[in-house]
Amino acid sequence: MRFRNVAAVLAAGTTLIAAQAFADDDLMMSKHDATVLTESDVGKPYWRMEAQCAGMMGAAYAYDTDHHLGNEADTSKNDGIAMLNEAIARLQMDRGIDQPAALNLAAVEVETGRAAAKIELDRHGTGPDSSFNLMRSACYDISAADRHHPDR
Repeated sequence: MRFRNVAAVLAAGTTLIAAQAFADDDLMMSKHDATVLTESDVGKPYWRMEAQCAGMMGAAYAYDTDHHLGNEADTSKNDGIAMLNEAIARLQMDRGIDQPAALNLAAVEVETGRAAAKIELDRHGTGPDSSFNLMRSACYDISAADRHHPDR
């Protein structure tokens, strides 16, 4: 895939967050924490991106299962669960809310990520040059930046 297409895919896929009000205490991705794949996510809350990534992995799990890709399905499932847990933990830290409240907030974003990924998976699959593969890679970068943040 050509580099100029990468920006378009990332803008459409991994930057699902519309202009929305964020809580003052939400930890946002900083320029320092961004990678080439996540630079368009600077200023967005980690919990929301992690929840959307969890949804993307859920869509990948369904896709991989439907295409009899057992190992890939297991990886997608495990990564999705880990990202959802990270989103919930981040919400609890940022907002001081309990787990059920955090799960309720995250669930909406999970569905947003799932819907976006399903479209890309149905169109292009999961191959190395697919738009979904770029989305997944950006999710891994987001997750790593959140996990390694100093306030964790």
